[in-house]
Amino acid sequence: MLLRASGAGDLEALRAFIARCTPETLYRRFHGTGPRAIDRELVRIASPADEHRSWVVIDGGEVRGTASLARSRSGATEMAVLVEDRWFRRGIGRALIGALMAHADRAGLETVTASIQADNERAVRFIRAVAPRASIRFVGGAELEVQLPVAAAASGLVAAASLTREAA
Repeated sequence: MLLRASGAGDLEALRAFIARCTPETLYRRFHGTGPRAIDRELVRIASPADEHRSWVVIDGGEVRGTASLARSRSGATEMAVLVEDRWFRRGIGRALIGALMAHADRAGLETVTASIQADNERAVRFIRAVAPRASIRFVGGAELEVQLPVAAAASGLVAAASLTREAA
């Protein structure tokens, strides 16, 4: 498996990746938005910009996971991660968060945030496992806000040994 920065050539593979994800997984990642909004996000993932960076994990020519860092309108830096269902628990999410945090650390960021649905126990367990110093708080509307301290997360995360990283 290869972890690398995303690019324009990834769009069709990202669309195929989304087609392989279950509706539940897509609901958890995109918080219930429809197909058009998901496709807009895929275009954004495949189009790096100063305010938005994404990474993909590729295996056998197929995208198996993706993660993004983006500046929000409020100025916060938000992250989002999606791993194909059949590839859960293989270190892909951990490696993607490691890439995000390493980039955030190099960029001098102090904190990265994420929004998780309050009933998404799998995501909460994952965050607690990969970033024990993250703070998680209920913000209303059935959402949790996660704040990950970049320096602590970047130094504590180690990519899975089976993933090869391409320079970002």
